Amino acid sequence: MTVQTHTATLVSIKCSKCGVTFAATESFVAVRRADHRTFYCINGHEQYYPQKSEAEKLRERLRVTEGQLRHTRDQLQATEYQRRAQKGQVTRLRNRIAAGVCPCCNRSFQDVRAHMQGQHPDFAMPEES
Repeated sequence: MTVQTHTATLVSIKCSKCGVTFAATESFVAVRRADHRTFYCINGHEQYYPQKSEAEKLRERLRVTEGQLRHTRDQLQATEYQRRAQKGQVTRLRNRIAAGVCPCCNRSFQDVRAHMQGQHPDFAMPEES
């Protein structure tokens, strides 16, 4: 005859239906908490752990944080495209003015500065960023 000794730590669980207390090993409870699968009390009532495990909560937080990071990068890229476009518009406008073309009425003048001061005094040249 062979004698085996097995030591296990048991966790007491109270049935959510009938209230009977029964026990399961720590490893069994840990696995059921992680996979949320059904197990049964000694009277046959279904049990399961619906709460998210710590690992699931951390994975979800990571997924949300990655989404926020993606969104922030997209916003940064859109802002950079907008800045470049605006810089191009300012450059084109400066070049047109340098060539003697009025930015408001699109007519050519020898002295654009005098025309702007006399005809369009409230025009403000956009700042280059």
